[in-house]
Order: sequence, then C-alpha cells, then structure tokens
Amino acid sequence: MLAGLIATLVFTRIRPLYVFGGAVLIFYFGGLLSKEQLLLNFVNESLVSLFLLLIASLALEKTSLVHGLAGWLLKGSERNVLLKLMSGAGLLSSVTNNTAVVATLMGPIKRNKAIAPSRLLIPLSYAAILGGVLTLVGTSTNLIIDGLARNAGLPGFSFFDFTLVGAPVFVGGVLVLLLCYQLLPENGVAEQSKNAHYFTEIRLCSGAPMVGKTVAEAGLRQLEDLFLVELVRGTSLISPVKPTEILQAEDRLVFSGNMAEVHKLLALPGLELAHTPSGLLQRNLVEVVLSPSSTLVNGTIRDAAFRSQFDAAVVAVRRGSQRLAGGLGNLALRPGDVLVLAVGDDFNTRPNIARNFVMVNGMPDSTQSGGWRGASIVTGFFSALLLAATEVLSLLDAMALLLLAYLAFGILSASEIRRRAPVELALIIGCALGVAQAMLNSGLANSMATYIVEMFSQWGLWGALVGLYLTTWLLTELITNNAAAALAFPIGLAIAEQYQVDAKPLLLTTAFAASASFLTPYGYQTNLMVYSAGNYCYLDYVKVGIPLSLFYGICVCLLVPFIF
Repeated sequence: MLAGLIATLVFTRIRPLYVFGGAVLIFYFGGLLSKEQLLLNFVNESLVSLFLLLIASLALEKTSLVHGLAGWLLKGSERNVLLKLMSGAGLLSSVTNNTAVVATLMGPIKRNKAIAPSRLLIPLSYAAILGGVLTLVGTSTNLIIDGLARNAGLPGFSFFDFTLVGAPVFVGGVLVLLLCYQLLPENGVAEQSKNAHYFTEIRLCSGAPMVGKTVAEAGLRQLEDLFLVELVRGTSLISPVKPTEILQAEDRLVFSGNMAEVHKLLALPGLELAHTPSGLLQRNLVEVVLSPSSTLVNGTIRDAAFRSQFDAAVVAVRRGSQRLAGGLGNLALRPGDVLVLAVGDDFNTRPNIARNFVMVNGMPDSTQSGGWRGASIVTGFFSALLLAATEVLSLLDAMALLLLAYLAFGILSASEIRRRAPVELALIIGCALGVAQAMLNSGLANSMATYIVEMFSQWGLWGALVGLYLTTWLLTELITNNAAAALAFPIGLAIAEQYQVDAKPLLLTTAFAASASFLTPYGYQTNLMVYSAGNYCYLDYVKVGIPLSLFYGICVCLLVPFIF
C-alpha cells in the first residue's frame, strides 16, 4: 500500500487528498486503524493549531509589512541586496506563510531596474525554506512532526527547539547562497523583457480595417516587444507568417513577447482577445502559476472551461523561456505554467482557486492596510506568537484568541475564512497521520527501521540518523514535504525504540529533512512560483541546490545529535 501510495503521488495527477484518503480508508476497513485512531488524527492539537495559524496569517497579507520592506531590501549592490533580501525573507518566513512572503516580494524584484531578477528569485525561495525551519511555526512540516510526537505520547517540541539547529543552518545556508548565486543566469532587465515569452492570441473581427490587408500593411511587423509567430485560420495553422500574408476576418493572430505591450494591439480597431468572453474586464488581470496538483494539468485551455470554473479567461501563457506554438486554445497546460487571467467579480469567491493556482500578482483582495490598522494586525499576530513562545498560552489558545480578535474588529470576515481556509491541506495532513499510524500498527515502520539500521550499522546510531535523513529527503523530493514528514516519522520512532534512546533528535532530523527541497522547481511551492518569473531552467535549481543541499544535510546530521 505504501509503495502504491508513493507511486501514485509521483506518477499521476490524482489529487493528494484522494490518494491519502483512499489509503486511510483501506487501512481502516482492513483493521490496521481503529476508529478512535482515525478520528483523533483530525482533532490533533498541532493540526488544529496549524489550521488556525494559517487562517490568522491571512490578515498579515492585508498589511503593508512586506511591501514596505521591499523598497529598502532592493537598494545597494547586488551582493548586499541579496544578503538583505534572503535575511528579511527568511526571518519573515519563520513566523508567517512563506508563500505569501515570496509572492509579495516577487513583484518589486521583477520591476527593479538595477539587478537581474534571475539572480535573486531562486535565492529568495531557498531563503524562505531555510527560514521555515527556524521555529516550530515556521512551516507546517514542523507542526506535523510535533503533532505526531504528541499522538505517540511524547512531550512534543517547544517553540525554539528548532531554532537551536535552524539558526546556524539558516546563517550558513545564506552564506552558501551568497557564494553560489553567481552560478545563476544573468537575464538582464532589458533582455528579460524581450525574452518574456508570453503567448497570447488576438482575434481579427469581421469588418475590421485590417481585413484584406497584408501583415506588413497592417503594421503587425513593427511592434517593438511583440512578435507574430503564427496565424490560425479555421483548422489550418500558418507558421511562419510572411509579411505578404493577407489577413482575413476571424483570423486568430498568435503573438509572443512582453504582455505589457498587448494593450497597443487591443487599441487597434477590430482586434480583441480571442479567449476572453465579453463581460470580463480586460484591465482586471491577475497572474497565477499552475499548481502541480491542479486538475487542469495536461488538459487544453479550450477544454478547461475557465469561465464556468473560475469566472476567468486566459489572456496569455508563459512556460519559462520556451516558445510555445499551436494556438492558445489547443495548448496543453503543464505544472509551473504562468497564466495571465482576465477575471470577473466572482473570481475571488471560487473555492477551487487555491487548489489549482499559486497567486503571483494582482490578487483582487490584496488591498493593503497601513497606519494604525496595519500596525494593530502585525502587533496582534506577533504578540500571540510571543505568548506561545514563552508558554504563557499554548499555540492553539493563542491563535484561537487572535482569530477571535480579528473577527471582532472586522480584520477578517467569516465568509473570507470560509473561502480561503486551508481545509484540503488539513484533511491531507489528517489522512497522512493515519497512514503513519498504520505503518506503526502493522510493523512496517519497525521493518524499515531495521533495514536502515543494518545498512548503516558500521556507524551505529549516528549512521541510522543519517539513513533516516536520506530516506526523508528522498521522499520530500519525490512527493511533498508534509507527506514525507508523515511517512518518515514512524521510521524515526522505530529507530529510537530499537536503540532505546530519546526519539527527539531523530524526529527533529525528520522535520529538517522534510524541508530540504532544493533540487527541483516542483518540490516546494515557492520554487515553482519563481520558475517562470526568473526564466529558469531545471539545471539552474541543481547548480545552486546541490551545494546548499550538501551543506544543509551535513549541518543537520552533525548539529542535531550534538545539541540534543
């Protein structure tokens, strides 16, 4: 079952909730999970704390906290900017949602005129990941391991247990990135503008003045940052498009280039966006990245029914630095594709947005709160974390009180919470906890622990810890960090039982390894967000990720047993 679960997550596009939910149900009806164990996983204190923390952090997105920092972070020499950017993003990610931090900083980075965004965006993502391991609340992975430990009758972790190892790992990781960032491509600002290969399709309406003219006569060859790559006429595709090609009514003109220049095309009489139904405001544009778990992956834009599903239409698509072809409607979508959407009034109320997209720019509800209101949001959030860190209140109690205050003062609304609550993530984690429990109940975790112990027997307990780290790290690169943590936890617990030692160092190692996703754009959500924005290729992640992964792994495997 475990092998099938991992293979399904790696090789299919079935939503993780269905994969883990199906596995847990099979374990339950197969007698490997009792009813009490199954239900307790969904009311686990750490899981509920994580759920409330993620909801409360929605309020921080409404403040100008990160936006205000962006201007200061991007001033100075390239190396100084990188140091300030990684330090700021990492520290913010240690207490709040790293996806929101990266999404907010991406805009100013892409707009800055001094430093190539491609030199900054991968280090930004990696710094956010490193910042997540600084505290108990820095990443959901830490809270999952904490919840599993409490379920197993262990004392769990304090707020700063992760900091003792996470702080030196973070500082060292930032230094490694400062040494290695020059391996990243330098797509200059001007060059990036020309190579921003957004793929958009314009329809030539009947009666337009251009009908009957050649491409050259219509002025479609003189556009500065847009290039006419092909022409779709009925069922035929004309590519390349010759300057002498005569335009006909209902032709679809496919352009590649800078989306900022599309308005020049739309200003010409008789031209309109091909896949934007009337009623959607063309000025209300948002930029999203297609999630690997999206139900749209491998489907075409024409078949995706964007209007009915999301109250949106695709204006343009970008896939790294690739030049796309074949017409916009027939384009098969891939994970990591950047979509520019024209959205209607109901876009932000649709419950399936977060499941399919990672928002990058232009969120309709991203109104920033400043002044006393913004200050009160930030003060309330960090005060609640301080109460939890000093153990005056439990994290669950602190987040519950904070959420009540946000509701009482109208900072968050019930409808907004209902719309954006990470219900699917909570269900996936609850099911993953059930799978971990089944691994313990069946004896599989003990068998896997024995195998790891035997493989690394010449190095004793430390060798087993390294084997656990490598197993978890491989899982997190193949599936997701949360799933890897849940699946590796019972193995770490079994190793501790076999050696009759404190489980805490082994479980901390599992948590750190589950966050060590530095080699692929798909292993972690922030890596995927910066993929197209920086015009990166897969090897760019490998170049910087290998030295960082080696440093990170060696530090964790040395520091955890030394400190604990």
